[in-house]
Amino acid sequence: MKKYISFILATLALAGLNSCLNDDAVFEDNGSNGIVELTLPARTTSTSYSVKTTTIEVKDVIELPIVVNYTGINGAPTDVQVTLAIDDAAVSKYDASGSTLPLPAKNYELPSSNVITIHKGEKTATYTIKLKPKLFDLTKSYALGVKIASASAGAISGNYSTGIYSLPVKSPWEGKYRVTINWDFSGSTLGSYAQYYPETIETQLKTQGPGIVRGSGIGDLFGGTTDYKFNSDGTIGFTTSSVNIKSITVLESRYDINSLTFYHKTSFKHPTYGDLVLEETYTRIGDLE
Repeated sequence: MKKYISFILATLALAGLNSCLNDDAVFEDNGSNGIVELTLPARTTSTSYSVKTTTIEVKDVIELPIVVNYTGINGAPTDVQVTLAIDDAAVSKYDASGSTLPLPAKNYELPSSNVITIHKGEKTATYTIKLKPKLFDLTKSYALGVKIASASAGAISGNYSTGIYSLPVKSPWEGKYRVTINWDFSGSTLGSYAQYYPETIETQLKTQGPGIVRGSGIGDLFGGTTDYKFNSDGTIGFTTSSVNIKSITVLESRYDINSLTFYHKTSFKHPTYGDLVLEETYTRIGDLE
């Protein structure tokens, strides 16, 4: 008799469980039948927004996919229209120091419509922004703020409705170079060294920051390091770690982002050797190993 009663109870319990499973087929999050959110890395309470980093190469066009997700086991219960918008204020809030700037509108192209559709039964849809890295000011750090402005169904996520898409640029100037070096020693006591120049050597330049690469030595004559900064106006900045190089003045400079070549003519003073002028022409010949 006890076995019979146990069997009846087990059967009723199983029936109840099946009923629960059928009623709860759609995953519920915070009491909602579906959450509309940007697909982003997990964020902590200490950060204003989740940040997704995409390293950008300097090409004509780079596609940046913005993926929107609808939570739930079975996907969207109907077609969900999601409206997206650029949010520059989010970037300013994310980095109040101002070292990361909102990407200017001229540096990207939005899709023809800012509405995407997560189709019934599906979980994601993608909004693709076309970036134009060759128009970036390579001396600056940029990010795009993107937000979900509205959704035709589901609840918009509180934590992942706005995201920061950080866009660090891999310096196109980093790499191996062939460089031709020439010195003007007419104002210096190093006149006897003129016989060794011009010379052509191979060297390497490594990224030090936005728009800045560093080489070893100064014109293959002095020690220390040299930083070359590629300014947005087409000129080049020249700085060095040597404490003996004073009164640096870039007399001429230019660069070509397409051929990855650059030139500068820079004067400076040395406390022992007097006035010197350095000319260098760099041609990129390969990637760093």
